[in-house]
Amino acid sequence: MSKPKRVGSTLPKRDATVIFNRRAALLSFIGAGVLGAILFRMGQLQATNLISREYTAAADDNRFDTRIIAPPRGVIYDRFGVVLAQTSKDYQVAVVQEDVGGNLEDVVRRVGAILGLDAEWARRATIRVRGGSRYEPQPLKEGLTWDEFNAINVRLPELPGIVAMSADVRAYPFDVVYAHPIGYVQKPTQRDIERALQDPDQGEARAMYLRNPHVRVGKAGLEASMEQALHGEAGWRKIIVNARGVEQGEDESERREPVRGSGVVLTIDHELQRTAMQSFGDQAGSAVVMDIFTGDILVMASAPTFDPNLFVNGIASEPFRVLNEDEKKPLFNKAISGGYPPGSTFKLTVGIAAKQAGVEDDWHVNCPGYFPFGGRNFHCWKRGGHGSINMHRAIRESCDVYFYQAALRAGPERIAATARELGFGVAHDVSLPNVQRGLVPDPDWWFANRHERWTAGLTVNYGIGQGSLIVTPLQLATMAARIANNGRAVVPRLVREAPGVRDPAAPPVLPDLSSEHLAAIRLGMFGVANEGGGTATRAGNMIGLMRRPDGVIVEAAAAPPGSTPVQIAGKTGTAQSRIITAAERARGVMRDADLPWRLRDHALFVSFGPYDNPRYAAAVVMEHGGHINPQLDAAPISAMIMRQAFLRDPSNRQGARLAELEAGVRA
Repeated sequence: MSKPKRVGSTLPKRDATVIFNRRAALLSFIGAGVLGAILFRMGQLQATNLISREYTAAADDNRFDTRIIAPPRGVIYDRFGVVLAQTSKDYQVAVVQEDVGGNLEDVVRRVGAILGLDAEWARRATIRVRGGSRYEPQPLKEGLTWDEFNAINVRLPELPGIVAMSADVRAYPFDVVYAHPIGYVQKPTQRDIERALQDPDQGEARAMYLRNPHVRVGKAGLEASMEQALHGEAGWRKIIVNARGVEQGEDESERREPVRGSGVVLTIDHELQRTAMQSFGDQAGSAVVMDIFTGDILVMASAPTFDPNLFVNGIASEPFRVLNEDEKKPLFNKAISGGYPPGSTFKLTVGIAAKQAGVEDDWHVNCPGYFPFGGRNFHCWKRGGHGSINMHRAIRESCDVYFYQAALRAGPERIAATARELGFGVAHDVSLPNVQRGLVPDPDWWFANRHERWTAGLTVNYGIGQGSLIVTPLQLATMAARIANNGRAVVPRLVREAPGVRDPAAPPVLPDLSSEHLAAIRLGMFGVANEGGGTATRAGNMIGLMRRPDGVIVEAAAAPPGSTPVQIAGKTGTAQSRIITAAERARGVMRDADLPWRLRDHALFVSFGPYDNPRYAAAVVMEHGGHINPQLDAAPISAMIMRQAFLRDPSNRQGARLAELEAGVRA
């Protein structure tokens, strides 16, 4: 019997679909698992990589350390390229705390003994060093002499952790001559660091930079006001350190060299500045000389002075106390910050205002030695009086009685307006900090600040430059320049070339200053120094120069035939620093020579020259000079400086160019 045949080899359609769906699901699960495993592994690797990079970065932070390189400051030059401030090598002794190995205070004390410093210095130095890095050299004593530096080097084997090294620091080659206009640099203070931390952008970075022991910042004068230009850009180096932070090497690829600060060329003439500073001797005062057309300040002298090099590495407390408590104020820039009553030098301003009010050249007043007004007598400096006197004689002989009455004719508002046109009551921008505005009072100011009405008696005092009027030597020189240049609003300047500094525009003519009025004032000033009865003929005679036919100014002894004399024009002034009572006047006013220094009168002199072709104006103030020593009075000192200015004639010589000077520094 035969087997039955199979109907077909395929399963029913429903069973095949079920089997396919099961296989697809299985494959999907397997694929999802594999994909999940891959994604998990990728995530694991990514996380591991991030952690690794964190550990690597942390390891690099431990392995590398960034050290700041302080940039050299820009060089400061006089108008002809003489270097007035530069970067120089400074010999130092420092300590690396990590290498001391024993008692830090004992090692520091031994260094002090070699240098002749006491135990108190060692104590302070130890405290200061402990506040710094353990692995970088921390300066113990800077500014070592060569002998001191050698003495340390010889003893280094017995001084663990001590290193003798040199660093770049600011140096002022002419020390006391430029202390006031240039100023000085100093180590940043804690206040500087706290101020930097308040900067939301780079506060911490800036603070870290300021903590560097080799960083110096400007603290006075141009060093402070032009800090940004002079300072330059810091560099850095990336060093390799071990686990204890000790330097093992350097990553040269990560080094950035610092960028030197920009140079600055001043308007000052070094030779004239030195002459001015020497002329004061041990007296207190100030001198300013300026070009009447450009405003270039050729001299800015303030005496007594100080050595700015003392501040670079930190001045000791005792020398600073002596400077700070000196009654002659050597730390004070009297040229721009010293405020004085102008005394009789202000009579030039009053004279212009009086002429504006209609006073003619032939208007005379009688001077019996006093002027009775408002129930009291206003005295003239000349007890017997000047008799009948006009404006020319009044300027020449400085008659107080004439200017009492001239002030009444002009009125306080007109006098104040004229004073401001001549440069008083203005804080002239000479790129220095702490420029004083002074004070030119008028009735409105008086009422607003004194809560009283202006009186005619105040106007009388105004006439001779006394009362509430306060001016600076810089403003006095500006007044003299504007009178000399026939009423052009020349503005003083101290910086000739620097980033952002432009050449000055031609000064505009002051519309309210009449050429005719100014000519009369200049003629009176000529009489002061060159005519009989003038109050400064001795200064005029000191010039002793002649102009050759070719225009060159030479000593009189060397002048050929046809030469003409060189003369100055000026105005003396005496400003009281105390009130003279009626009782003292009755028994006789005490001579300045019999008074303590601080109670003596100030002596002032303003001038311009040469008279026939003006180019320079000057102002000299002798604090409490009292006209005691004829050699050290304001007028002869001014004549001495002006004489040198005429001989050198710096405004007619080619000045140095900053680009060429900077190229020389880079080379």
